[in-house]
Amino acid sequence: MSQGQLPLAVKKFERLGTLTDENGHKYTRDIGCSSVIGGVPFWAFGDTFPLNRDGKMIGLLTSTCATGNVLNPVKCRYWDCDREGRPAQFLPFTDEEMKFNRDHQHGGKKRFYLWSFSKIAETAPGEGYILFHKGRTESQQMKDNVGYGIQIAKVKLSPDKSKLVATRIMNEPFFRGGVLWGGFDTVVDHDYVYLYGGKDGHIYCARVQKNRMADKSAYEFWNKDRWTKDENQKSGLFWKLQSGSVFWSRYYKCFVLIGCTMWADNKIIMRSAPRPEGPWTSDTLLHQLYKPQSGINYCVNAHPWAFPGTNGGQLLVSWTDQHTGVVELAKVTWEGYEGKRLAPSSSAPVSGTAVPPMPPPLPSSSKPHELAQSQYWNQQYQYNQPYQTYQPPQQYPPSQYSQYPGQYPQHYQPYPNQYQQYSQQFYNWTSQPPPGPGGPSPEQPGHDPQSQYYYGGGYSSDGHGYPQVPYWSKPR
Repeated sequence: MSQGQLPLAVKKFERLGTLTDENGHKYTRDIGCSSVIGGVPFWAFGDTFPLNRDGKMIGLLTSTCATGNVLNPVKCRYWDCDREGRPAQFLPFTDEEMKFNRDHQHGGKKRFYLWSFSKIAETAPGEGYILFHKGRTESQQMKDNVGYGIQIAKVKLSPDKSKLVATRIMNEPFFRGGVLWGGFDTVVDHDYVYLYGGKDGHIYCARVQKNRMADKSAYEFWNKDRWTKDENQKSGLFWKLQSGSVFWSRYYKCFVLIGCTMWADNKIIMRSAPRPEGPWTSDTLLHQLYKPQSGINYCVNAHPWAFPGTNGGQLLVSWTDQHTGVVELAKVTWEGYEGKRLAPSSSAPVSGTAVPPMPPPLPSSSKPHELAQSQYWNQQYQYNQPYQTYQPPQQYPPSQYSQYPGQYPQHYQPYPNQYQQYSQQFYNWTSQPPPGPGGPSPEQPGHDPQSQYYYGGGYSSDGHGYPQVPYWSKPR
């Protein structure tokens, strides 16, 4: 069984095409992050427009969810569509929000939206929480949007494991006026949920015990060398990242971030770290994407539940093409992966029991959730638990967690670690990062920090520093 050796290195990048729905209908939609709940993968999207046979938009939803397909990850399936293919809104609107949207549906500018850019944090088998942005559009420019902060919803898997049900547990903001905790991503590691959130372009990290995720008083915040209850002591991990997924890589035996920056450069970047809070390496280029006919590629996400027989040697990544308004997919093969299926092993990621060999494929007529519940899937890959194979205390050699060995020495101490963050380089840019906490990537040459704001989504610029709403997000 092959195992990767750091630093992260890509052997092959293969485009797989567009993520399509098995119900035969077509959609324009963005975000496209995914979670595994109760052993079943689910895709979550932001603004979703179903299209009729003539390609015309026949509706608008700001949050939809579809079941993933383990054996054919380029397919998904909405579980509740009408005859024309309109799915149901996943994150439910309140009566007040629905009334506002109905009253303004012909105005073309104003509407409430509910967008989630982070994974669902599974806190118990088949259930968890999702954090999402609530906002209201005032015009067709993002700078005019009214933000209501981060809200939280409880998510449960249906008894037949075919769909998810989301219930908002409070109507007021869960986080507002500061860091939008969980607005960037979440990752579960043993008994904790780690939440990444942004403010003023910086991405910070917090954590909370799984059984207390809805209790704001239980949150702790990372301040470079320890966890603290004082949010004012927080320190940043990343700078100017538009989107990304943090996950445990079984192949590299470390945490990996796959994402993109706010520079609208159509690059997929990657980082690695021994723990969710770091220390994280600097940005490294995973792949230079094509330039769309108009706009940019954004909302880059990773989906480690796909290709389960590769022991993490291959990874599904996605992004949204702003011109076409669809989620595109690619398969990343890591350097050193030998292309072999996962064989029985005496060192399974979680329980220490042997991992069974991959069984023959189920019949093509099987439903996606039935495929996901195969014996191989349930035993071989539990998304919520394969993290941290190291046992503290443990030393992390500087050369192991540096994408550029010798460029910036980092000193690792036994867990819980204390380390010194150094200036990091972003690709070949040589300018220094702006003042502020965290391990930043330097600003792009010619960039005016005063003209930029932190948004959850990725949008092209209007030439004055203000991102623009993608055309398919405009209310109809």
